[in-house]
This record gives sequence, structure tokens and C-alpha cells, in this order.
Amino acid sequence: MVALVPAKHEQQIRDVLNDISTMLTRYFGGVALQIFLIAVYVSIFLSILGVKNAILIGFFAALMNLIPYLGPALGGGIGILISVSANLDADFTTVILPMMIKVLVVFWTVQMLDNYFLTPYIFSSTVLAHPLEIFITILVGAKIGGVVGMVLAIPAYTVLRVVAREFLSRFKIVKRITGRLDEAIPDDKVKNQNE
Repeated sequence: MVALVPAKHEQQIRDVLNDISTMLTRYFGGVALQIFLIAVYVSIFLSILGVKNAILIGFFAALMNLIPYLGPALGGGIGILISVSANLDADFTTVILPMMIKVLVVFWTVQMLDNYFLTPYIFSSTVLAHPLEIFITILVGAKIGGVVGMVLAIPAYTVLRVVAREFLSRFKIVKRITGRLDEAIPDDKVKNQNE
């Protein structure tokens, strides 16, 4: 990247690349935290409800949850299949149907928890954006690129914010959407003024 720009912009490009690295590291840390919390939640509650293979279902649910909107449905469906396949010899109405309902209830509650608390707050604190920005970013990503767009929306928005902060900071709107980045990435200009 540095080789592609004029010499007068080399330091800016180096700063942008370092800042992007910092912010994406924070983002992927948030993803890991979200996976962990969902896996633990699903595993514990399915275990309490007596569902076999609760840890496997919890781990799979957490991984599938990375795919916005579609992933939780896939995770829930496969969770039900794993639960049913572990009890094929049991009676449908007395064992399998209640177990399917238990799995559905756990998946529904974890989705409510994730959609209203985990995703907005984890990602707003890791990428330092307002929860509404995160929501709108995911919707725009869905409109532009479908499921892949939703998965890539937050990292792409994070990169765009860092680039805009470095090269377009004189605009009021850019200052507004990148203001919180100073919490994770100190502004070199501010540091130089203080010295």
C-alpha cells in the first residue's frame, strides 16, 4: 500500500494501516466474546433442560450466529436435528416434541439476548460506534451484498471510518462518526500539539 501512494502520503497510509489493524483486532475480539457468550448460554440452558449434546449444539449455535438473521435459524434447525437424532428411539409426543420445544425456546431467548443486548453493545464498544450505526450498517450490508454483505458490513464500515478519519477529518460529518475512535486510536495531531 505504501508503495502505491506519493511519498508525501506515506506516513498517513502507515497510520491508517496501523489504526485499521487496531480496530479490526478489537472487532474480532468482540466476535470471539459474542461466540463465547452464546455458546455458554445455549450449552448451560440446554443442559439444565436435559437436552443431550448441549455443548455441541451451543458451539454450533454460536458459530452459526455469525451469519446475521439466517445463521440463528440454521443453528436452531441443526440444533433440533442433533437433539432428535440423539433420541430416535424415544416416543415422539412425550420425549421428542417437548425436547424440540425446549431447544426452540432456548434459541429464541438467546436470539432476543443477542439482538437486543450482545450485538449492539459488544460491537458498539469494540468498534466504537453507536448501536444504531451498527444496526444500519448491517442493513446496508444486507442490501448491497446479502448474507455476505451482512457478515462483512461492520469490518468494512470500521475500515471506512478509519480512512475517513485520516483523510477527511476536516468535514463535520466525518468528525461526528469518527469521534469515538480517539478512545482506541489516539490522534497523532493531538499528541504532537501536547508535546
